Amino acid sequence: MTSKDVEYQVDDLRVDVARAQVTRAGEVLPLPGLSFDLLVALIEAAPRIVSTDELLTRVWGNVVVSPETVSQRVKLLRDALGDNPREPRYVAGVRGRGYRLVAQVESVLPAATAGKPAPEATS
Repeated sequence: MTSKDVEYQVDDLRVDVARAQVTRAGEVLPLPGLSFDLLVALIEAAPRIVSTDELLTRVWGNVVVSPETVSQRVKLLRDALGDNPREPRYVAGVRGRGYRLVAQVESVLPAATAGKPAPEATS
């Protein structure tokens, strides 16, 4: 299983990295690609704070964008998740330092592999 095969349970959200899909109670939440990538970057770093510079590198790679782009994308992500920046359930801003995921994160087996026996280790 690769890191792209993993799924996460983030509070009431199910995040399927392979499908680039977020669901809540079985309903798909429409999330643009960059917003999904931002969410995954925050999930993988949780619970630590992720600086704006680190997010710029992880999400935008070699594309030159401003720190304002990160804050706008965080706003779009919050809107899509129904998150309130004043009382965050998912993404909290840490003044002067960056952002962090405040929701509980759990790695879970993807539905396609759940219930299948684990491959045997070879020597």
